[in-house]
Amino acid sequence: MSWKMGKNKAEREFPFVKWLTKDFKGVRFVESDLKYLYENMDPVVAVIAEKEGEVMIPVWDLDTGANYLFKLKKDTDGVFGLYEDWIERVAKRRGFEGKELIGFYVNQVTLELTFTVINTTNNMAGSSK
Repeated sequence: MSWKMGKNKAEREFPFVKWLTKDFKGVRFVESDLKYLYENMDPVVAVIAEKEGEVMIPVWDLDTGANYLFKLKKDTDGVFGLYEDWIERVAKRRGFEGKELIGFYVNQVTLELTFTVINTTNNMAGSSK
């Protein structure tokens, strides 16, 4: 499995990381993120239900031990992401302020997309785009 090289050790430990921003607490996935998901998630496990422009994927919150089933949805720009479900069920519930760095990886045992908060900072170094 190839890991992206980030700016610091924590970022290097995850295949992809996303900064949540104050104005947008959803998570958008670039093409290389989707390629990683496609290569590492078992399609039978990942695609529970599929409709045009969206699939349902299992997501595990490593910090709280919560398991979710989220829509990975294509937005109007044609970019896939975790939007309404993620914002309502994770960002608001966990009290994210839009300055969190979230690390994502696929658990090789459960084949679920797994995430954890890596860091929070007032210095916005990036975004979830």
